Amino acid sequence: MPRGNVGTWERGNDVVIKVSRKVLCLDWDKRSLRIVVARISGGRMVLEDAHSHRLPQELDANEPEALGEFIHSMLRRHRLRFKSVVVDVSRERAVINRLTLPPTPTEEVAAAVRFQAMRELPFPLDSAAVDYVTTGQDENGMTIEVLLAAVTTDTLERVRATCEAAGLTPERIGLRPYANLVSARHVGGLDEGRVLFVDVGPGATEIDVFDGDALDFARSATVTVPVPAGDSSSRGDSRLISLAEIADLDSSAGAVEAAVNELLVEVTRTLQAYRATEPEATITSAVVAGGTGIETQFADELHQRLGYAVELYDPTIALEVEAVEASKLRSFSAALGLAWGLSREGLLALDFLNPKRPVSSRETFQRRARAAVLAASVVLVAAASGFGYWYWTLKTQRDDLRDANAVVRADIKKKTEILNQVERTREWELEAVWPEELLTLSQAAIEPGKQMLVQGIEFESGARNHRITLRNVYASDVQVLKDYLAALNALEVNGDLPYKAVDRTWNEIGGGTKFKWKTDIDIKLVKLLEEQEEIKRREKERKSPKSSRSRKK
Repeated sequence: MPRGNVGTWERGNDVVIKVSRKVLCLDWDKRSLRIVVARISGGRMVLEDAHSHRLPQELDANEPEALGEFIHSMLRRHRLRFKSVVVDVSRERAVINRLTLPPTPTEEVAAAVRFQAMRELPFPLDSAAVDYVTTGQDENGMTIEVLLAAVTTDTLERVRATCEAAGLTPERIGLRPYANLVSARHVGGLDEGRVLFVDVGPGATEIDVFDGDALDFARSATVTVPVPAGDSSSRGDSRLISLAEIADLDSSAGAVEAAVNELLVEVTRTLQAYRATEPEATITSAVVAGGTGIETQFADELHQRLGYAVELYDPTIALEVEAVEASKLRSFSAALGLAWGLSREGLLALDFLNPKRPVSSRETFQRRARAAVLAASVVLVAAASGFGYWYWTLKTQRDDLRDANAVVRADIKKKTEILNQVERTREWELEAVWPEELLTLSQAAIEPGKQMLVQGIEFESGARNHRITLRNVYASDVQVLKDYLAALNALEVNGDLPYKAVDRTWNEIGGGTKFKWKTDIDIKLVKLLEEQEEIKRREKERKSPKSSRSRKK
């Protein structure tokens, strides 16, 4: 196949056209940058270029403008011209949690995750990008466990600003431990059990536990690793440039030994933290990645400490490149994982730039309404066709015509039943509102856990009353309660005021706690009551003979 954007080959008498594209993937930390150029085609990834560079000592990686200019200069140096890029966020910049959900349909998982994320995240939900991966389902295909990952919008803005300063637009922003997982699984040769993956970096090391295709645990450890000096002049034309291109750290035997020992301690701490969450879990092997130069010594000592097989990350076989490039590619696990993840839809399941979002009730209702209209149209067409056929073929026979009319009447009756069912479906959509109401009440809360705390929630749905009662609402100040009531009563949805909230007797709490006041709040669902009255009216019309006759017309 020729090296171009489109390749062709023959299969029997057919000509198959295979479209490919080049992608740019970047992975950086506080002291190093990795660049990968790959060609994606037919579910495969072919490596075309890879370079690693130490950041200049005076460059601050937290300054997007400075880092972006450095990236731009490296791309120009290697004559790489791209407009878009795929990048990742390091473990230390992200929050990762495993969430257990009640059995949840796929289309409702995003909403359930965001609801739980409000309690799990250390920062407000509206100031973060939240994505997830489904990690557990029950026998009915319902989701019961997910891996939640979140980063602040400030972190995403720094990534965007860095890419913009480099003249690039981010296409996807993934999670570094998950990119390492994709990379490790493509390299192959790993045991089927749980695998410890240690990606050694000059300033920070990521320590992950993989279980099959799942990221079971991830932790970042700040360990300064000395990078040995190296002469890059002889490799100036190589497409693989060693990470030791610029050396600025002490690489004495004592410094290396100290770094290895500190890494061993961090790995031990990580395994202890992991076993606290998975007491029965057993790790069967380990993989060490990185390009600092201490990986071989660290892997040997890690094997002696853990007692199971420890391998060095080697993607050369999977990439079909010469084995001599193994040491140079050892630091590219995350960058290669991003490229491999683009080769097949769904591999890069975490994308903070385009996270999975809940489907609104309005969109769900519109889809159902379109389906109902289509179903009714099919019935109408079928009825008209049947009537026309019988009318034109048997119009001279009165008795047969009566039979044909009877068939049409039956079709119309079925149509009426379908229309009634469509209306009941719409009414069910109005009744299934409790999760949305809870989400709205939660979003209106004033700094949950800091200034306001709700101990219990009660729902009441009756013929004349629909309300939610918040039991034991604690607040740091009386004004917090007043503000919350005012926010609920002033909240507008589609131009309506759906809530009427009143508080009960306020009780002052002693004892020096941060919550000084307590009360109960009754929230009457005004809009829901009006809709219920409308539902009763329509149900009465459906049962009325007069209504049935009007539908037949």
